[in-house]
Amino acid sequence: MGIVSAVIPVIIIIVIFFFIVRVATVVLKLTGMDERTARFQAISAFTGTGFTTQEAETILDDMIRRKTVVVLMVLGKVGIVSIIAGLFLSFGKDDIVADLEKAAILLAFIFILYKITTLKEFSNALNRFIERKIVAGKIVKQKTLEELFNLPQGYGLAQLAITAKSKEDGLTLAEAGFSSRDILVLSIERKDQLIAFPHAKDVIKRGDKLLCYGLIENIKLYA
Repeated sequence: MGIVSAVIPVIIIIVIFFFIVRVATVVLKLTGMDERTARFQAISAFTGTGFTTQEAETILDDMIRRKTVVVLMVLGKVGIVSIIAGLFLSFGKDDIVADLEKAAILLAFIFILYKITTLKEFSNALNRFIERKIVAGKIVKQKTLEELFNLPQGYGLAQLAITAKSKEDGLTLAEAGFSSRDILVLSIERKDQLIAFPHAKDVIKRGDKLLCYGLIENIKLYA
């Protein structure tokens, strides 16, 4: 029991910093990063490795990302010192056999933690829990599509519903003149069907819902 208690401080430090990196990953994800990139950036910042010029630019362009990375860098230095101090206090006081047993327990814990965190269901559930807490606490506001795509002033996404009164009913996308007004139709929702990346020759039908990108004032002309 004394051997186990000797490595408990190091185990606690590892768990704490694991959760810090996971929280940072979720924060970066909420700023618009995909999960894989967010995880890599969080680990890179915490360990002080892995950055490239292009990746650094994506961090500097967003205030929340900058703050998150700065916190990770500071805590990363503290974490390394804490783990080294914990190892120093845990090892070297007993004989070599006891130290080997401590090392085996520590490595076993790290392996088990790694296995648990790589379980998809556990990882997704943990991420959802952290995300709910972050959003509920208004620590980070989940970005809208407009913010994620960094749309120019006056531009946006809008959905057009085609009714019996719509002049576009029965016309192709080209005939409806969307492109001439700098409007891009991203998809057509038709009953249980979704037409992604429709072509100019696709016919618009009553009941369709068109997801459009362009100047909002121009899109309103079709409403």
